[in-house]
Amino acid sequence: MSPAAPPVYVIDDDARIREALTLLLAKSGIPSQPFESAEDFLSALPANQPICGLVDVCLPQMSGLDLLKVLRERNIESALIMISGHGNVPMAVEAMRQGAVHFVEKPFDPETLVELVEEARLRFIQREDERAKARLAREHYEALTGREREVMALLIEGLPNKLVADRLGISTRTAEHHRAAVMRKMKARTISHLFQMANLLTKDAS
Repeated sequence: MSPAAPPVYVIDDDARIREALTLLLAKSGIPSQPFESAEDFLSALPANQPICGLVDVCLPQMSGLDLLKVLRERNIESALIMISGHGNVPMAVEAMRQGAVHFVEKPFDPETLVELVEEARLRFIQREDERAKARLAREHYEALTGREREVMALLIEGLPNKLVADRLGISTRTAEHHRAAVMRKMKARTISHLFQMANLLTKDAS
């Protein structure tokens, strides 16, 4: 089962805009939570959860750009769409540099905005799904013996059984036996599947 996408935090000091955005998201079946300021949002920020939101750039105290910087400094995973009624190219560039996924100027097209929000939420679903696959691959990998890990490393290099045997100084039959064990324990259907799992392990370790 795929993980659920996070709710969308709507951060805008204009009550009318907040209400309009939360209503728009609700009509699209997207849960949201409004905040009047970046400070209020940060004080209610859930721990160890990804942040997806619509954030006004021009907030009264801490600006939307400052909020982006704070989230980056805290290493909080986020996908924020910045909205502004006074946007310009330098501001948009700075927002993207600080980690915003989109910069939208008011007045915005409701349908387009919902599409951007759904795209941002989908990123989290895909990312968490990949993490889950990486955790499973790690569990399988931990079950391999030292020799089986050596064989796996050579298999994902594309070496056939005979060259695996030559490289490790074992018989071809033994190499075939280890290969079968690797494929079974890793639950890999093909060598390309094994290669994909190895990539997940590499990303998980980085």
